Amino acid sequence: MLIRKPLLTLIALIGLAVAGIHSAAAQALAGRDLPDSPKVSVSYYKVPPAHQDEWLALYRQWHRPIMDEQIKAGVTTSSNLYALRNHQIGSPYDFVIINVSPAETRSLGLSRGELIRKLFPDLAAYVAGEKRRWELTVDHYDTSLLEIDITDPNASVYFPIIDGKVITR
Repeated sequence: MLIRKPLLTLIALIGLAVAGIHSAAAQALAGRDLPDSPKVSVSYYKVPPAHQDEWLALYRQWHRPIMDEQIKAGVTTSSNLYALRNHQIGSPYDFVIINVSPAETRSLGLSRGELIRKLFPDLAAYVAGEKRRWELTVDHYDTSLLEIDITDPNASVYFPIIDGKVITR
């Protein structure tokens, strides 16, 4: 029982340290969005060897139509899928999808569920296809990119932007 308390204390301290690092990184970029800048998100997908074409076919059939509808409605400006050009040792991903959305959020006019039902009347087939695509996805993560105006003499990831200008005091 005496060993448990120091171990729990150590685990708690490590957790706080990790949370502090994450919090500091988030704070560095707080208030950094340019008001008229498009929103850029990047999704990474890792697929088992020799299954890339199957994953790609499933993506094209079951997910890409959703993105095409979002583009048609102006909710998303563009959505491009990329694969690695060269073989790499231990690459963390096989596919990258870069989505760009307008600076001002737009509504699709219906929920994602309603859109799926509209595009895929056979919901069982849709679910089976998406389930298989996610079975093939051994790792996935999303991130978003923040544009920095490099022509601004005060370009920084720390100073906030107010009314489109970097505030340094």
